[in-house]
Amino acid sequence: MNDDNHTQTTECRLTIERLLVYLDEPDPQRVDLNEVINHMRACPFCESGLEYLIRALATDTEDLLTCGACQALLPEYLQAEMAGRAQDEAWREAWSPVTFHLETCPYCAAVYASLFDLVALAQGERGAEPPSYPEPDLPFLELEPEEARRAFDLTWKLNELGHVIIQLAEGAARALERVSSQPAYAAVKSGAERALGQFTLEEAVEDLAVILEIEKSRDDAAYCIVIVTVDIPSKGGWPNLAGSKVILRYGEEELGTQWTDAFGTAVFEDVQRADLERLTFEIVPSAE
Repeated sequence: MNDDNHTQTTECRLTIERLLVYLDEPDPQRVDLNEVINHMRACPFCESGLEYLIRALATDTEDLLTCGACQALLPEYLQAEMAGRAQDEAWREAWSPVTFHLETCPYCAAVYASLFDLVALAQGERGAEPPSYPEPDLPFLELEPEEARRAFDLTWKLNELGHVIIQLAEGAARALERVSSQPAYAAVKSGAERALGQFTLEEAVEDLAVILEIEKSRDDAAYCIVIVTVDIPSKGGWPNLAGSKVILRYGEEELGTQWTDAFGTAVFEDVQRADLERLTFEIVPSAE
């Protein structure tokens, strides 16, 4: 398992999307192919994820597990491994769906690695637990209670076609501005300095979960990047989440349309932050 502190960014999502498009329709003349290659070489997250993607593409074996099903089995799987049962042929055959999923899914592999580290630490096999833990005083990381609550509010409805319409609640732009104005050292881990907020809709609509992530633009503080992730649990996760349609509107004006990639992600760049509260996102789940 690869272990690094690099986190997935917007560039990572775009790179993976472009790579999947290229693999579906190979064309060595694509102008963005070099960008994909250069990013993969420099980015530990994508380099690690590429290993799993290649394994998945190079096998005819069917992945029988969703990510949720795999992760539910991981504690028992890891316990059996650490008890030495992994050498038993009957055990390996019975648990082969989990083993295969871990070899081809970077997300579940990361969960497995974290769980393994926790068990090893608990058993004293990796480092020693300190006699006490410090209690840091980090008031600059906290939002005002009301603003913290409103920063994660959104509203939703179904239109006449049955499509989900999502809109940020009133006051969202102001709350995000408060997050943006925190000191730079408030970003305590890689990638956090670009994140402005995350809005989640789940369990409201059958077989659908939507996450809106707002990130700062690299070039202009007046703009932001909106990342929409559409998850359809019945499809079993990556790589079966491509093809959902996401329409971005400002009032009645359509600003753009994106289709989700294999990870269920659609990215809208150069979105004006002042417009956030008037933006709506129409979600049309893939029927395939």
